[in-house]
Amino acid sequence: MNRLLCGSALALTAFTPLSAALAQDAGDAENEITVDAPLLHPAAGLMADHMHDGGEIMVGLRYEHASNSGANQSGTHEISDADILAAGYTVRAASMDMDMVMLDLMYAPNDKVTFMVMPMYMWHRMTMVGIDPMAGMGGMGGHAGHMTLGYGDTHTHGSEGFGDTFVSASYRLARKPGFGAHATLGVWVPTGAVDLKNPDGSFVHYGMQPGGGTWDLDPSLTVHGRDAAFGWGAQAAYRWKTDKENESGFSFGDSFRATGWASYRLAADVGATLRLEYLSEGPVEGHYNAGHNHAAPPDRQANYGGDTVTAGFGINWVLPVGGASPPQIGAEVSVPLIQDLNGIQLPQDWKLAVNLNKTF
Repeated sequence: MNRLLCGSALALTAFTPLSAALAQDAGDAENEITVDAPLLHPAAGLMADHMHDGGEIMVGLRYEHASNSGANQSGTHEISDADILAAGYTVRAASMDMDMVMLDLMYAPNDKVTFMVMPMYMWHRMTMVGIDPMAGMGGMGGHAGHMTLGYGDTHTHGSEGFGDTFVSASYRLARKPGFGAHATLGVWVPTGAVDLKNPDGSFVHYGMQPGGGTWDLDPSLTVHGRDAAFGWGAQAAYRWKTDKENESGFSFGDSFRATGWASYRLAADVGATLRLEYLSEGPVEGHYNAGHNHAAPPDRQANYGGDTVTAGFGINWVLPVGGASPPQIGAEVSVPLIQDLNGIQLPQDWKLAVNLNKTF
C-alpha cells in the first residue's frame, strides 16, 4: 500500500504543472482545433485514452491475451522449487494463459462529454506441477480435486465467464492545436462471477475468478498532444475497491497505473506507437468464505500484486474501406521490463492487445 500511495503522489506531482493550463484552456475550447488523431493514439492496450466530437458513436471490439510461464518469482528474483516447498506448498504454477474479449461502446452527446460502456468475457487456463518428492512419481493429481500432485506430475484446469463491466464518463478539460486533456470517472460494475469452483467443490484460485465482485472507482487523467507526424500522451489512473470483500469473502487489491506513449505517423493510414507503463497493485484482501485449497501459491492472498514496468510496441492502421469514416485496427505487443512481485508468483512473458473500431 505504501508503494501505491507513493506512486500516486508522484503522478499527481507530475500532472500539477498542467493544472493552470487546463483551467485556462477549458474556457476557450469551443472554437479550437482538435488534436485528436487516431493514428497517434496508443495502440489497443489502453482504455479511456481519447474522446469523441458531439454526436459521434464508436463501436469497437477488443481482444487481449496474456501469457505467463517459467520459473516462479519472489520479488525480482527466481525462486527454486525447493524454496517454494519450504514455504509450505506442494504444487506450483507452471504456466497460465488469459484471454479476454471486450465490446467497446462510446457515445458523445456533445463535444465536452464522452460516455463508454465495456462488457467483457474472460478465459483462464493454468497448468500446475507437483514439487514434493515425498508425493512420489506418477501419483494421483491433487490440484483441483485431490490432496496433492505426484512429484513432476502436471494438471491443467481452466475457468471462464463474463467479467466485470467498465462504465465511464470523460470530460474534456482542454482542446487546442497541439494539446488536449480530459478527466475520466470510471466505475467497474461487478457483473462477473466470483464463486467458480473446482470439481471437488473448492473455490478456484483467486486469480481465475472472471469477476472481482466489488464496485470499483477508476478515475483517470489523460493529456495528449501532437506536432506534425509526432504524437505523445500520458495517463494516470487509480482503481479503488470500495468494498473490502465480495460475496465470496475477498477482494482484489487497489491498483495505480501510470503510462506514457510516443507515436509517429508512418504513412497517411499507418501509425506506430511506443508505450511505457508502470502498474502497482496490492495483494488480495480478505479470504474465501468456503472450502478452498492451500497447496499452491495462487491459492493464497499474499501471492498477488506487486510493481511492474512494461514496454508496449504497437501499430494503428486505418482500413481502406468504409468511405469518409473508415474503421481502424490497432495492435500492441507488450513485454515486462521489471517485475517486482508480491509473495511467490508466475511472471508474465508477454501480452497482446488488438482493437477494431469504427466511428459513426
